[in-house]
Amino acid sequence: MLIDIGIGKKVFVGVVSHARPDNVAKMRELVGDATWFVGIGESKAYKAAGAVHVVESGPLCRSRNAIIDNAGAKAADYCVELSDDLTKVQIAVSTPKKLAAQDSDFQTVTRMVIEGMLAVGAKLGGAAPTSNPFYSNVDAPIHKSSFIVGDFIVIDTSCGLRFSEEMTLKEDYDYTMQHIYTFGCVARRDDVLMTFLHRKNKGGAVEVRTPQLEQDNIAYLKTRWPDCIVDNPRRPNEILLKLPKYLNQGRASVSK
Repeated sequence: MLIDIGIGKKVFVGVVSHARPDNVAKMRELVGDATWFVGIGESKAYKAAGAVHVVESGPLCRSRNAIIDNAGAKAADYCVELSDDLTKVQIAVSTPKKLAAQDSDFQTVTRMVIEGMLAVGAKLGGAAPTSNPFYSNVDAPIHKSSFIVGDFIVIDTSCGLRFSEEMTLKEDYDYTMQHIYTFGCVARRDDVLMTFLHRKNKGGAVEVRTPQLEQDNIAYLKTRWPDCIVDNPRRPNEILLKLPKYLNQGRASVSK
């Protein structure tokens, strides 16, 4: 199923999920009738929970690639990949005293991200890595060389890039790097604020995440992108992007 975002672009929406059929009702309320990409043998439970379109695509990165492939098969211009635990959709706005979070809707923020991608020539876009408006810059909201967190990403289906199926975690870092190196930029809108439960609920990557698995995926990233992946000194098993100066293209201003 394709959604209309009001700018003449066809958008396919896929939700990546595993062992969380109870999230279907809330996600349908927020994003509408998306297609669910789930583990093998899970479709019956998701359909019983109210999911209309379900694909048994298997592990995380295989599911992410299946969303891109399904979007292309439906002649969509873009696909949106979502984690299954979205709870709130907002945008950052200026008030007389401070930046604040204002309730929005899925179609609006998807359009904002795609408009940002078009403005800077990116084929990958996304939202702020935190839902706290304090860190937003509404006057220049587009980051062209920053990490795109995989909970909410927008992909131009013509990009030709796929997720590395050797990865089990942190695949969004690798995919961000692929786009920066191939196309020179991404488009992260830090005025788009999406709230996800992340590790607070059962199922999903929480079921398999261990310190050793984190380190295995970090080692893989460091091999693929030497000198671009560094350990986060403040958070164990987390990393940061450290891009060469010629790739650090800063921010771009774009109107809402």
